[in-house]
Amino acid sequence: MNTHLRNSRVNETSERRHDLDALRAVAMLLGIVLHAGLSFVTYGWIVQDSRTHWAFDLVVTAIHGFRMPMFFVMSGFFTAMLWRRRGLRPLLWHRIRRIALPLALCMITVIPAMNWASGIALTSGAKVSAGAYADVDPRESIWTAARAGDVGMIEQSLEKGADIDEGDPQTGVAPLALATLFGQPEAVDALIQLGADVNGRDRLGSTALHGAAFLGRVKAARLLVGAGADLDARNSDNATPYDSLSVDWGTTLFIAGLLGIHPDEQQVEEGRKAVSALFDAVPTDRGANPGQDGKSDKDDLSGILGWLLHASVFHHLWFLWHLCWLVLAFAIYATLADGFGWRGLSSRVMLSPARWLWLVPVTMVPQWFMLGFGPDTSAGILPMPPVLGYYAIFFFYGVLYYDSDEGQGRADRWWPITVPTAVFAVVPLALTLDGDLKNAIDAPVGLVALRLGATALKVVYAWLMTFGLMGMFQALVKAESRALRYVSDSSYWLYIAHLPLIILAQAWVRYWPLPSVVKFAMICLVVTGVLLLAYQTVVRYTVVGTMLNGPRQRPRKVVADAS
Repeated sequence: MNTHLRNSRVNETSERRHDLDALRAVAMLLGIVLHAGLSFVTYGWIVQDSRTHWAFDLVVTAIHGFRMPMFFVMSGFFTAMLWRRRGLRPLLWHRIRRIALPLALCMITVIPAMNWASGIALTSGAKVSAGAYADVDPRESIWTAARAGDVGMIEQSLEKGADIDEGDPQTGVAPLALATLFGQPEAVDALIQLGADVNGRDRLGSTALHGAAFLGRVKAARLLVGAGADLDARNSDNATPYDSLSVDWGTTLFIAGLLGIHPDEQQVEEGRKAVSALFDAVPTDRGANPGQDGKSDKDDLSGILGWLLHASVFHHLWFLWHLCWLVLAFAIYATLADGFGWRGLSSRVMLSPARWLWLVPVTMVPQWFMLGFGPDTSAGILPMPPVLGYYAIFFFYGVLYYDSDEGQGRADRWWPITVPTAVFAVVPLALTLDGDLKNAIDAPVGLVALRLGATALKVVYAWLMTFGLMGMFQALVKAESRALRYVSDSSYWLYIAHLPLIILAQAWVRYWPLPSVVKFAMICLVVTGVLLLAYQTVVRYTVVGTMLNGPRQRPRKVVADAS
C-alpha cells in the first residue's frame, strides 16, 4: 500500500513545483538584502554606516519577520516530495549531500572567512558607532558621557533630569554598564557614588559586572564588587559574570563591535585573568570562593550548556544545522507514517481558513519566548528549544501541506490583499504593541495582554506573508523559466558565501558621502555580481556545484553546417 501511495505521488507531481522553487530562492536572496541593510539600521551591527536611517530598521524587521519561516515551509514541502517520490533512505542521502556536507565544508571555509572579515571591520580603528548618535547633543546625553568617561557631563545630564539607570535607547545598556564596557573607571566610580544601581540589568538581563568580566575591565570590576554587585546574577542566557570570562574571542569581537568597542585580544585576556582572580578572592554566602570549591558541578554544567546553546558557532549558516535536526525528526515521522499508512491531515485542516484556528495558537507558544519581532537566531551547537520548535512548526506544515495538497499547488488566492495587509497593517501594529510593552512594566495585567497581542500579530504576519507569497508565485510562475532556474540554482551559493563580502563592502563604504540607499544598492549589486561571476566560472560546473545543486552540464555551442 505504501509503494502504491508513493508511486501515485510521483504521477501527481511529475512536474517540478517551479513556483515554490523560485520562492525558496527569493527567501535566500532576501537574506543578502537583509544583511546588506544592517549597517544602515539605527541599532548595532558589526559595521555601522555613517548614514543610518530608520527606514532600514523597518525593512530589515519586515524581511526578518517572515523570510526564514517561509523558507522552512518550502524545505518541508520539498523534503516530503523527495520522500514520496524516492523513499526515506534516498532522501536522507540526498540531504546529507545537499545540507550536511556543505555545512561541514563551510565550517572550515566560509565561517573562518566570516570571522576574519568581522575582525577587519571591527578593528579598523574607526569609531563605527558615531553615526548612531549624530543627532544627539552630547551635552545632553548621559550615555555619550558614560562612554567618554566625562564625569562632568554625567553630572550635568543628571541635573537636567536624566535617569541614572535608564538604558540607552539604541542598545538598552544603562550608563553604569556603558562606562564599564568602555573602560571608564572614573565614570564608574562617579555613577556608583551618584546612586546608580550596581545590579541594574539591560534588556538581556546582564549587569555591569557581566560587562566588566566580558571585556576584562578589572578596575571597574573592583569598584562594582566593592559596591555590592552580585557575582551570581544570571542573565537571560543563564550566564553569570563568571561565565562571561570564558566567552570565545570571535563572539567577544562581534558583541563588542555592536557597541562600537574595538578591544585588543591580549588586553582582554589579561584583564579577564585579573577579574577572575578578583572574583576568586571574594567570599560568598556559600562559604567558599565562587571560582574555586564553591563553584559546583551544577554551575560547571550550566556554563557548558550555556556555551552549547548560545555560542555563535554557525553564524548565518545556522539554518543548515537546524535542517539537519529537522530532517532527523522527519525520518522518525516518515518511518511511522510508512508503518501506519499515514496520509497526512485533510485538506480542510491544512488549506481552509480553519487552519488559522490551530496554526496561530500553536506557533504562539515558541514565539512567546522570543521578545523580538519574529524568531530569534540560534547559531549554537544545541539549537535553543523555542527557536527550533518555532521552525519545526513551519517545516512540518510544509510536509503536511505536500500530502494534503497532493501537489496541486492550491495556495492563497487572496494574496493581493493579504500581502499588503501584512506589511502595512500587521507590522506597524505589532511594533506599536512592542513599544507599549516597554512602558507597561508596572502593570502586570496590561503587560501580559500587550505581550499576547504582540505575539499573536508576529505569528499572523509570518503566516500571512508565507501563504500570500506562495499564492503570488503560484499565480506568476506558471512554467519553468531558464532564468528563474539559474537564479534558483545560484541562490544557495550566493547565500552561503555572501556575508564575509557584505561585511567587507559595508566597512569599505561606511564613510562615503553618499545617501544610504545608494550605498546599500552598491553593496547588494557588487557582492551579488562578484558571487554570480564566481558561481558561473568556478562553482556551477564543478564538484562544488554538484554538491550544492546536483550535476549541471555546460551548454554546448551549436555549430552551423557550412554546407
